[in-house]
Amino acid sequence: MKVSLMQCFLVSLVLAVLGFVITQQVSFEGQAPTMVALSLLISGIVTPWIASFIGTNKQSHSQASAPTTNHSADSSSDNVSTLYVGNLPYKANEAAVKAYFEDHIRIQSVRLMKDKKTGKRKGYGFIEVIDGDVEAIIGQFNDSVFQDRTLKVRPAKDKVTD
Repeated sequence: MKVSLMQCFLVSLVLAVLGFVITQQVSFEGQAPTMVALSLLISGIVTPWIASFIGTNKQSHSQASAPTTNHSADSSSDNVSTLYVGNLPYKANEAAVKAYFEDHIRIQSVRLMKDKKTGKRKGYGFIEVIDGDVEAIIGQFNDSVFQDRTLKVRPAKDKVTD
């Protein structure tokens, strides 16, 4: 969850104005409406950042503590290659893809790509293979049938950064 400073400020400003108007209607004496508005403004700015920070830490902690395969407890020293897998069924999930490949090769991870706006799968993904002969794996799985779809397996290209 990424939150920009401008979004935090706008939401905080709206909350502060609403808090001020509501406390004016209740007719507190003295500076109470101003203090409520100020506290809402500050908490509205700080809360999303704290939530984002906590969410990021939980996500990275859960990914670090989750085992990736049953084959190896410490695969960081193993040679890992990434393969592109295309023409995947849209209904396929990571577990099904991993199970399909894992019967024949050691898999470290499976990532299926999703559309950022809709959250639907795009029909392709990447698998990380541990200590495998990439050419033999491609020969074995390219044009193989998985859930009534003919897979296209290729070496993954390096990610292009802008």
